[in-house]
Amino acid sequence: MDKTNRMKKTIYYILILLVANFTSCTGNDVVDQSITEEDLWGSWEVSELYTENGTTGVYFNGQSITGAYLGVGSDFNMNALFEGNPNNFYTSGSFTFNGTISFLNEQFTTQQVVDSIPSILSPASWSLQNNTLTFSREGETMVSNIVYFNNDTLRLKSAINENILDQLDATQMQQLNATLNLPLDSLTVNAALFITLTK
Repeated sequence: MDKTNRMKKTIYYILILLVANFTSCTGNDVVDQSITEEDLWGSWEVSELYTENGTTGVYFNGQSITGAYLGVGSDFNMNALFEGNPNNFYTSGSFTFNGTISFLNEQFTTQQVVDSIPSILSPASWSLQNNTLTFSREGETMVSNIVYFNNDTLRLKSAINENILDQLDATQMQQLNATLNLPLDSLTVNAALFITLTK
């Protein structure tokens, strides 16, 4: 099987996972109850992670091209711990993050094993106000809205805006550079990131 067929099968698998995730998830809007810090205390399993409305920006030689971005997690073996008094947040374990970048009628996939939740600082301190979580560490903060909660399921929505160029392997870099005929300066991703935690 050549690389093109393998890439197409990988993209198809990711899209199937995304459809399954979207149809299994409800309540990605507003929580109509007031959540307390005590509701969050304890250990949670990271059971789901995906992006929505993702875009990518490819920057090279002073030029830029925009495209689409999809991301989904798999092979979850990660726990998240909310401690109270003081409010500390930790993650342990790992999962696999699969991303698909699309531009100029080309698609590129990335895959990496992640040992901390992307865009949420861990270890970190945390605070809760109006169903919005703020994670802080060393002057950095990350805000996540609670979009679903039912005592044993917690879904967070965050905005991601980051350069993922260092996540590409040598083969992927060669493919991108060959498509553009120029070396890349940066590869940015903007998306809504949803993370589901379960007890």
